[in-house]
Amino acid sequence: MLFQIAWRNIWRNASRSLVVISSIIIGIWAGIFILSFSWGLYKNNINESVYRQLSHIQIHHPTFGYEKDSKFTIQNTDAILKQFQSDGRIASVSARVIATGMITSPTTASGVNIYGIHPPSEITQIALNQSIKKGTYFESGKDNAILIGEKLAKKLKIKLKSKVVLTFTNVNTDIVSAAFRVGGIYRSKNSSLDEVNVYVPQNHLRELLELKPSESNEIAILIKDELQLEAIKNDCKTLVSNAKIEDWKELSPELSLIIESFNLYTYIISGLILLALTFGIINTMLMSVLERIRELGMLMAIGLNKRKIFIMIMLETMYLTVLGCPIGLLFGWLTVSVLGKIGINISMFSEGLASYGFSSMIYPELDQEKYIIIVTMCLVTAILSAIYPAYKALQLNPSEAIRKI
Repeated sequence: MLFQIAWRNIWRNASRSLVVISSIIIGIWAGIFILSFSWGLYKNNINESVYRQLSHIQIHHPTFGYEKDSKFTIQNTDAILKQFQSDGRIASVSARVIATGMITSPTTASGVNIYGIHPPSEITQIALNQSIKKGTYFESGKDNAILIGEKLAKKLKIKLKSKVVLTFTNVNTDIVSAAFRVGGIYRSKNSSLDEVNVYVPQNHLRELLELKPSESNEIAILIKDELQLEAIKNDCKTLVSNAKIEDWKELSPELSLIIESFNLYTYIISGLILLALTFGIINTMLMSVLERIRELGMLMAIGLNKRKIFIMIMLETMYLTVLGCPIGLLFGWLTVSVLGKIGINISMFSEGLASYGFSSMIYPELDQEKYIIIVTMCLVTAILSAIYPAYKALQLNPSEAIRKI
């Protein structure tokens, strides 16, 4: 009986109830959209970092990460690469020679990280060829070709076929200078890296550093299924026992922090939205109670106890929430599904986003766990919002309430 009375009560003032239901729908939709957009933004940054820069696993000499000195190498690189290439779980693997030095143009100079790469390997590893904006991707076949970032090219005031000089120290701590000609200019989604990373043919850099043909400073591994990450990482430790092996979360702790803290963001964002809804629900239910003082007093006088009055008002609030919550979830899910396919273009902020490694095309995404969290918080909000109006109803004196005009 209480269920029927509560249901009829919320439709006694249909316009007010519809406003509350609409508020719940909009609030849940807004929460889902903000969270999905945020996660889409962060996931885009993570994917760009992993698939265009770090790879899933990197292997270095134990001391290389601290001193960045080219003399700290991994031995027998060719044999190690063959072992990894025969593993069906690995999508791509490449070896790199790395040096730190200066790049000099006719007008200025800048500090850079010099990567000696095997061009065909980096096509599948970080899709470097897809970032070329001017020129070609080492198609000339010349040893002195260099690939530089667009931001660095502007800083050095150079263009295609310009001559630059790289200066660095070899493994014997001798200063080496070598002339290179710009064969390509690239632009990635992270402009801060474009300013410091340059790429040259691996064999030529290895000769300049006076490294042996089988020596490299870094081995990068891209895997097919990230669920296999720990297993492959353990196998790497067995295969290359005297090296330091790190996955992308260890290489870039800030990316790992984003994932770990996103649940906290979920509670904070949802909490703020639902807090605003709380005041709306409390206001509506309190008005409903105050308008029915005489009616509630009459119900109490004929024997309806306070527990049932309390339950009735709680049910009214729950009905409003249960009506609005599924619709809000449906709208939110549809929004995420549609925008997750077509994306949101925020290219007007592309320059600022690129400086932090974010793409200008965002694809909202949200897993089922976050939907469950939002629904749970919404139901908890409804219960808490109904307590105060229900408490006010319990404070009524039946004899006084009946005489209320």
